[in-house]
Amino acid sequence: MQLVEADCVIPDAATPPLRPGAVAVAAGRIAALGPPAALRARFPDAARTELGDAILLPGFVNAHQHGRGLSQIQLGYPDDALEPWIARRRGRGTPDPYLLTRHAAEQMLRHGVTATLHANYSYATGDYEAELRGVLRAYDETGLRATVCVGYADQGGLVYPPADEARFRAALSPGAQALLAAARPAYLPLDHTLDLMAQLRADYADHPTITLAYGPAGPQWVSDAGWRAIARHAARSGIGIHFHLLESPAQRATADRLYAGQVLAHLQRLGLFETAVSAAHFTQARAEDLHEALRLGLVVVSNPGANMRLFNGPPPLATWREAGLPVALGTDNCALDDNEDYLSELRLGGLLARGTAPQDPGAANRLTLAMGTETGARAIFQPGCGRIAPGLCADLVAIDPRRARSVWLDPDCDPLDLVISRCTGADTVMTMVAGVIRHRAGSPRPRPEGLARMAAAARQAGPKAQTHAEEIAQALRAHLPGEEEV
Repeated sequence: MQLVEADCVIPDAATPPLRPGAVAVAAGRIAALGPPAALRARFPDAARTELGDAILLPGFVNAHQHGRGLSQIQLGYPDDALEPWIARRRGRGTPDPYLLTRHAAEQMLRHGVTATLHANYSYATGDYEAELRGVLRAYDETGLRATVCVGYADQGGLVYPPADEARFRAALSPGAQALLAAARPAYLPLDHTLDLMAQLRADYADHPTITLAYGPAGPQWVSDAGWRAIARHAARSGIGIHFHLLESPAQRATADRLYAGQVLAHLQRLGLFETAVSAAHFTQARAEDLHEALRLGLVVVSNPGANMRLFNGPPPLATWREAGLPVALGTDNCALDDNEDYLSELRLGGLLARGTAPQDPGAANRLTLAMGTETGARAIFQPGCGRIAPGLCADLVAIDPRRARSVWLDPDCDPLDLVISRCTGADTVMTMVAGVIRHRAGSPRPRPEGLARMAAAARQAGPKAQTHAEEIAQALRAHLPGEEEV
């Protein structure tokens, strides 16, 4: 048993803060919440972690990212439209998924993130299971709570709709065609994917912080047969499904062409919504898509920095808020500040959600906190986190408010307003996951051994590969639909 005490505890978006407050933690879960004196009397033998002048909140939930611990700027393929940006990565070698994911997890913990969803991702090494096991090892070692998606894709790896791909490839130079021909499979065949999920669930059945989910890449990347099989297995096994949805203008145009604009209704017919489902992005959704998402109970994960950086536009969060759509937030490893400062990205999402309609002055920041905590817990299929309440996971973050207060702070200032409006991830003084302190300000930072060497080695794919990748990217820019076609 331990008591975590702070000058202020904010249990969730709806509950007034305790000033001062304390949280009793036992066996990785919250045992009680209340004034420090009362909990000391109730648990006299408990160890005490006294944080003093700090604001204690439920840990933040980064509900969509891919374990890319180095950003695209650092790795040499800066911002671009989504599809050419993906193509340009073909000009680089293969990094180490374990090292990158471990570095990403350590950064998230330093910035107050206690739980995350690792969406489908593959570096096309030809051994997807080894990649995924490296990812799982990284989360296990760092202690970050993670829902790890078993990815799948079987079409549209270059262009979509898939029927366009043969003609697109034929128009490329022989060198570019050879680069594409040399590419190894990113994911496993369908039956092997289902088998891998079964094996991983057995391997991690009793793990305290790791959960498995399916991560079919998105409608344009997965065949109907693939969706049906994954949906059937997920529903039978009680596994969540997380995928990309209507992220780019090209994906919007493809949905119109393949599904007459009714992509969610199409996925429902394939059985997708027989289990818990969340989807990332949704930036190119129309009113009818929003209506369908509400009808189906879809939880959407917004990634505002990534959407704007990859030329997909700002997500219409105010429209979604007014409609009542449940929205969580992810960094997508492509946040506005090009780092894993979740609080800064959450602030961006909160501002986009405000809109122009008059509202209770405190409501906006309460909604923002919910987006980054309890709605995020729904999106990653881990409802036991996201709030500070007895019986829930002891996932906590402590924020030092002194830098944000600066030379003066009105004594009537709501502490949540201070956190959302002025604090950053650098103000995190403690991050606890499942009752274990995984980050404490001032403690030595883990050294990402071998990360720089690995990144430099991945750079050595060769100038010809980079030239051909740029050719493919340029051809994709010409192939993508213009705004007038979307």
